[in-house]
Amino acid sequence: MRGVRSFLLPFALFCVGLAPAQVTWRTDSLMNTWPVRQHMAELGSTAGRGVVRAVDTRNLYDDLKREAPSIPVFADSNVVLYADLYGEPLRDHFRVLLGVSEVYFPMIEKELVRQGLPADLKYLPMALSAMNSLAGSTNGRAGLWMLTYPVALHYGLQVTAAVDERHDDVKSTMAAGRYLMDLHARYKDWGLTIMAFSCGSANITRAQQRTGGATDYRTLYPHFTEEEQEVLPQLMAFIHLSAQAQRLGLEPIDVLPWEPADTLTAERHQHLSTIAKVLEVPVARLQSINPTLCNDQVPVGQVFHLPRLMGERYVALRDSIPRTEAALAQDREKEQQVVEEEWTTVTVEKSIRYTVRSGDNLSMIAARHHVTVSQLKKWNGLTSDRINAGRKLLIKVKKRERIKVSEPEPQLPDEEGPTNQVPAAGADAHVQQEPTSAANSFTTYTVRSGDSLYTIAEHYPGISAQNLMELNGITAKIHPGQTLRIPQP
Repeated sequence: MRGVRSFLLPFALFCVGLAPAQVTWRTDSLMNTWPVRQHMAELGSTAGRGVVRAVDTRNLYDDLKREAPSIPVFADSNVVLYADLYGEPLRDHFRVLLGVSEVYFPMIEKELVRQGLPADLKYLPMALSAMNSLAGSTNGRAGLWMLTYPVALHYGLQVTAAVDERHDDVKSTMAAGRYLMDLHARYKDWGLTIMAFSCGSANITRAQQRTGGATDYRTLYPHFTEEEQEVLPQLMAFIHLSAQAQRLGLEPIDVLPWEPADTLTAERHQHLSTIAKVLEVPVARLQSINPTLCNDQVPVGQVFHLPRLMGERYVALRDSIPRTEAALAQDREKEQQVVEEEWTTVTVEKSIRYTVRSGDNLSMIAARHHVTVSQLKKWNGLTSDRINAGRKLLIKVKKRERIKVSEPEPQLPDEEGPTNQVPAAGADAHVQQEPTSAANSFTTYTVRSGDSLYTIAEHYPGISAQNLMELNGITAKIHPGQTLRIPQP
């Protein structure tokens, strides 16, 4: 590995040889957006051409201090890995990110100046969302700044079943600025502020408890999970690559993240997919210019956008929208009837292995898995309540799943939600089939970018994320375009 100057020895020792796999879903998501796909298709094979120079990381820490003087920086093996990754193999990903950033930077810089924030915070959304306003994570963060649902509400953003203003570039930037100011007032340190913004204040508190109350974010950082460690090294790498882009031959690929559009107001409740069908345009194109609209809905009175010069065509054809809506609803109902006939609900009992963490006790573990302490003791031959971190406990769990009627026996998903290890394979599964009720009434929901089971369940009173997992036979991981069944009261 090329030389790396790290200014915190414990941090460097933690990272050497233990760097997690490089995570690229943010830039992958950006490359999948409608404007980028269209632009890259136009460029064709010329996109990857140009001078390719190896990223020089011999004096990375000193370089970063010069490149981002207004915020704390660090240089460890993870930063080097991301700098190498986006400087060479995924150089076109970074070139697109650089091109999109140049569009957003003026707006972000203006807001940072207005709120008296460090100018180098403009790089933060590059690492958080890859400058993708449609971005969303499996843990419920969304938008350019990947704000959580509670934070968005606290700072005045509208987040409903139909509208999510975290995807509004301007409003989310204003909210992010206020949130950064409040975090800095709490922590009095920009390193901790950036960490809290990226990973959550609760995670900082837990890391401080593990380190005896440390306040240096570089000391706390190794005590986060791999998922929570993704953003910060990418932030450092993107700062360095942005500053060295010209020398490295990383010319920006100029992509406008939105297209010129006509603005209209919905006179009736309708769906983007219906408008797309009437206007004969891809629904992904409409979603791209309407990032705040969720669940395919355009509520009555809602402002929405259409590609430039399509407004007149929409006005001429809007009387056909109700008929198209009705036809599409019938098609969805027929598809749902077929699904109902093919699937049934079952209960699965299977043994899993849980690795005890520091701070765990039997009561906590039992409550987390909906079993009793006495059951845990019996299954594991325990004679006392004392357990040590690192011990593996056998736990017998039950899950309700939906399976195809033709399947003889279901398998548990690879991930078990509250457990911290993939369930051990075994042949001791017991399946008790439960008949489906014809009286049950369901509606369907199509997952959008930025959705999580938690945020979806928030829109349906009486429904929890666990209910959705059990009803649909899925884990907590969902993906855009996936169809979920939602029980109606």
